[in-house]
Amino acid sequence: MTDYWRHHPPVHVLVAGYMGFKPESQVTDAPDLSTNLASLAADLRDELPSHLRSALDAFIGKD
Repeated sequence: MTDYWRHHPPVHVLVAGYMGFKPESQVTDAPDLSTNLASLAADLRDELPSHLRSALDAFIGKD
């Protein structure tokens, strides 16, 4: 998703940049997105039908 946003940024980000908005502080303790997605996928995996389970495995790169 971040690769897509790099090429097609959300409109609110473009408008904020155009208007010169600067955040008051930098976020330094944000959680790691890939770790969160992997744990979410692991939680959901057993509840999915087999055809969706294999698609999820392909998405997260599980063999």
